[in-house]
Formats: sequence, structure tokens, C-alpha cells
Amino acid sequence: MELQSIEAAIALAEQRWPGLEFHRKDSHEASAPCPFCQQATTDGFLIFEDGGYWCRKCSRTGWLDEGQRNKPLTHQELTEIRLRRMERKQQEHDERLSALERIARCTDHERYHANLAGNEAAFEWFIAQGFETWAIFDYKLGACPRCPTDREGRPSYTFPIWRKDGPLWSIRHRLRDATNGDKYRPHMAGLGRQLLNARMLADWTDRVVVVEGAKKTRVIQQYDFPVVGILGKSGFEKRWLGWFAPSAALYLALDPDAQEDAEKLGRQIAGMGKTVYVASFPLKPDDLFVADGTAADFEHYLRLARRVD
Repeated sequence: MELQSIEAAIALAEQRWPGLEFHRKDSHEASAPCPFCQQATTDGFLIFEDGGYWCRKCSRTGWLDEGQRNKPLTHQELTEIRLRRMERKQQEHDERLSALERIARCTDHERYHANLAGNEAAFEWFIAQGFETWAIFDYKLGACPRCPTDREGRPSYTFPIWRKDGPLWSIRHRLRDATNGDKYRPHMAGLGRQLLNARMLADWTDRVVVVEGAKKTRVIQQYDFPVVGILGKSGFEKRWLGWFAPSAALYLALDPDAQEDAEKLGRQIAGMGKTVYVASFPLKPDDLFVADGTAADFEHYLRLARRVD
């Protein structure tokens, strides 16, 4: 059996072992405590996109498919799964390095920013989203006439993202004419997950607010809050923890309709050894400022945040 999707494998595994929460390690595998030997470590029991599972502690192997429940993986099958996973990881690694090299040399964000001159409608859109005039220029926000990764080539508003060590990491495109929740596009494929505003982390030792998306990150940053952004409600990677100050607590500030996702993400990050709080806002965090909210109002909701155990 080959599911060829780690998301499908997680869904099947959580159906087979209710109450067991799997954490996606990459696009090929996920991990959880072992349901057989009851090991507490969340990295000990692995499931693969092929549909196989393996415990590194008790060596239990098998298939997630109910019809093959009693059929253990042979040594050859387990080896083949690992080889395919290594090959795919290497391919993804090579593609991502190529993409990062290209984006580091990219100057498209400068061109998009220059497009704002004479584009009153685009400028007013940023103002309506809660941006101050100075921030539009400081953050080099821009307008793109044809988003390069949108199949329909629709126009977009652009948000540059820089790496922790300085170079350009990506440009997020917010489609102008999107009519559903699928509004955002990357500037190019293969860049991988990104932590927005990561280059500021060295300055923040007390707390860091975590929001979803480039627009929210930049709007909230205007008010001097230490804020980073994730792309997707489950998009947090363990390797990023090394970028945070050891004493910094994370405050998750997701949208009101994403509280369940925030709790799940909070437990995931807390399991990595970080202090995490979940904040509950009456409206989207950036919309708080659009609705004439103040920095004091934002601070109020942060102070009411619940710690994740």
C-alpha cells in the first residue's frame, strides 16, 4: 500500500489509534508516542507517506491499512520506504537550495514597490488594511500586475520577507481579485516554509507574538510588538526554536475561528520545550487596529492569554 501523502497517512493513523496525535516532521513522515510500547517521546514512533509505520524503540513495524493490520513490514519493504524517503528529501533539498539562491538575487520586490507610484488604488488598499504611510515605504510593500505563480495571472499586493541573516527570503503575493480563502501565493516554488520577520528575533528576549500571514505580521509590527508570522495554522518548524531567545515565551494570536488550531499548535510547540500562551481576540488581530483599536487594546488581549500545559 502506498498512500503517497503524509496527510493521508496521519488521518489513517489517527483513525486507527484515536487520541494519538501525530506531528508532521516533513513531507514524508510524522511521529507520535508509540501505541505499542507506550514510549512518551513524540519522535519514537514514525509513520510514512507510503503507509508504513515503525517504532525506533520496540522495532514494531506494520501497515496503517486496516486490511493489512497483521502484516508486518519485511526488512526489504522498510528499506525501500527509507530509500524512497531519502531520495525525495534529497530532491526537495536540491530544489529548495536552487530556489533560495534565486530569491536571494531577486530584486522584484523593488520593482513592485516602485509600482505604487501613481497607483492610488493599490496605495489606498494598504491604508484600508491598517498600514500607516511610513510603513508602506519602510516595509517596501508593493503591487504586482501579474502574480508569477497564479495560474490566472491575477494582479496582487506584495509583501517582501527577509531571512534571519538578512537576504530576501520570499515575496508573498496577496491576490487582488481572489473571491475565496485561497488568496495568497509565493513568488516562486520550492522556497519551503518560512518564519516571517525572523531577522528581528535576536532583539526580543521576553515574548514573541505569533500570527498567521504576512499582512498581519506587518500591521502589528507597526505598533512595536515583537511579532513573527507563520504561513498556515500548522506551519511551525522545530528548527526555528533555536532562533528565539531561551527566555522568550510565544503568544499565539490566530483568528477567532482558529482557536482550536491555536490550541493544537500551542501543544505542539510546548512539546518542543517552549513556554506558549494562546490569546483570544474578538476579531482578527490586524482588524483590531482597522477598527480603531489601540496598542493598549492589543496588549489587553495578550495579558488574558491562556498558558498551554
